[in-house]
Amino acid sequence: MRKILFPTDCSPLAHNAFMYAIEVAKLIDAEIDIISIFHLPMADASAMPPEYIDQMIDERRNEAVQQVAQFVEGYEDVINDVRVDYGVFVATEIYEAAGDGDYGLIIMGTKGKHNALERIMGSVTSQVMIHAPCPVLAVPESATYKPIKKVAYATDFHLKDEDIVLQLLEISNRLGAMVHYVHVDKNEEDLAKKVATLAGFAKVDHLSNNSVTDGLNQYIAEQEMDLLAMYIPKRGLWEKLFHTSITKRMALHTHTPLLVFREK
Repeated sequence: MRKILFPTDCSPLAHNAFMYAIEVAKLIDAEIDIISIFHLPMADASAMPPEYIDQMIDERRNEAVQQVAQFVEGYEDVINDVRVDYGVFVATEIYEAAGDGDYGLIIMGTKGKHNALERIMGSVTSQVMIHAPCPVLAVPESATYKPIKKVAYATDFHLKDEDIVLQLLEISNRLGAMVHYVHVDKNEEDLAKKVATLAGFAKVDHLSNNSVTDGLNQYIAEQEMDLLAMYIPKRGLWEKLFHTSITKRMALHTHTPLLVFREK
């Protein structure tokens, strides 16, 4: 893994995640490329004559370039490239850029609360998680970097787990971290069946909890995990648009950085 893509809106949240990304890049010996997507407010664009749209885009681009320059000021030595692009759908621009640039990891910030539209359609971060061609590390606004020594992989014993674990082990080895496996089930009988058919993991911590999210958060706190890793299987278009999985809920609620692997 030689390249990390870091999307930014130049907010304090993004700056916090950027500090985290810099430390991770050092540990895994990777370079960071910055991408910032700007757009025109739909209300403004719809009210303007077509001949003024290009002028508005140019003006907004100049503003965005200045914002990004201020954002990376003092950290130019750790950045390989900076790009500022115009786009209507921010998440789409990000994950398409990740695919075009053959990146091994995306690191970005995530908020704990969202507005009404984001609750329906999903935040930019969660949309990138669903579609990205590479793993995505979401850094909560309350998280500050500390050495990553313990990584929890939340498994549901999916058939793809073995492939995902191999990718996770490569990353965790570069971070100098140990991977711990955990499974949370609402039904103790179902949990027992899964334990009985378990294969491929040396040791899995099993928890019974009515809420998988609460169970994972409890495990992270009690075991002092520095990072949570999860896997997103392929879904249909409707589910992708209105994604309400455990992975998204963890991205919104946990105070621990979340590393998401997506089925290709």
